[in-house]
Amino acid sequence: MTLPRPHPGQAKILREKQRFNVVDCGRRWGKTVLGVNAAAPPGIDGAPVGWFAPSYKYLYGPWVDLNRILKPIISRTNKSEWRIELITGGVIEFWSLQDEDAGRSRKYKRVVIDEAAKVKNLGKCWTQAIRPTLSDYRGDAYFLSTPKGKDYFWELFTKGEDRLEPDWACWKMPTSSNPYIHPDEIEDLRRSLPERVFTQEILAEFHDDGGGVFRRVLEAVDQKRIKADPPKAGERYTQGSDLARTLDFSVNSLLDAKGRQASFERYQQISWTRQVEIIAATSLAYFKAPVVLDTTGIGDPIYESLRKKSMGRIIPFQFTNATKEALIDNLAMQLEQGRLRLMDIPEQTAELLAFEYEILPSRKVRMQAPDGMHDDTVIALALACWGSSHSNKIEVSWA
Repeated sequence: MTLPRPHPGQAKILREKQRFNVVDCGRRWGKTVLGVNAAAPPGIDGAPVGWFAPSYKYLYGPWVDLNRILKPIISRTNKSEWRIELITGGVIEFWSLQDEDAGRSRKYKRVVIDEAAKVKNLGKCWTQAIRPTLSDYRGDAYFLSTPKGKDYFWELFTKGEDRLEPDWACWKMPTSSNPYIHPDEIEDLRRSLPERVFTQEILAEFHDDGGGVFRRVLEAVDQKRIKADPPKAGERYTQGSDLARTLDFSVNSLLDAKGRQASFERYQQISWTRQVEIIAATSLAYFKAPVVLDTTGIGDPIYESLRKKSMGRIIPFQFTNATKEALIDNLAMQLEQGRLRLMDIPEQTAELLAFEYEILPSRKVRMQAPDGMHDDTVIALALACWGSSHSNKIEVSWA
């Protein structure tokens, strides 16, 4: 049985570890290898270990690795229970932190919290569920993650910098500190990624305004303004409509020419016919406001139905990776430049703050809502923003 050999950066952390260890690392640095090297020894020695991650999809890789590495001493492994039992008496249990009470009532010698910055309510999970599991053994913990703004993971990192917190230690490990990543690859990423993405995902820097796609969201929200503006004669409006039928929400978002959100509607589980009537009614109420409509998949029949109405222009928008990136980039720019004034809609604000990017193996950036969250309000607002800022080019269909 052989553990994976740590590279110098990983070895440094294992050598300098304290009780609570926070590792802020760039993508492809090797945090899973570090986690495996941290999790295996206590189990081999006969102690219980807990491995935590934001969702089950982040557990699969470490599960496979530890089953393969520990195979000679495994007495029982159960995927449905996410549990590995060893002949030494040790056990390694895997938990998804989609359940904030995961691990409660257990006792561990060591815990590893993988992708910690992606954990929703990390502070609550740590203080109320995970931290007490370490009391019996006076166990230790590893927090491993690429940063995502100055969130609770960042707060834990600052504990490691504090001389008055001797139990805590922290390390910043950019991707370049992995000797198996060629320097030319880092430079290629620098050239091909947006600067903000590169500094966070590769240089492992904490950004002041969060790790999501959109900046200055809270500045754009008019606090307590929850009612729609009445239609104002002479004003030019644009409506964005994102469609859904069952699980997701359909959303209509309407902007005036100055970027003020004048109307917002969000509904679920109503017929296509009723959705057509709502979209048409809003357009007519605001002086036949043009509607930028998501016509990807289910949108086509709605588009045809709306075209038969006596209302403003219906502009189809077909989503591809390229068109979505352009759409979201336009919304991000409008927010960053302070050109939008949004209604105080909690669901909309939460979706904007949570919207994130992911670097694909092709080095392209995919923008999306986190697992388990919706992005309907973001897309509707982005469609309205696109129509408003591209009014002179709007005749061109993206189909």
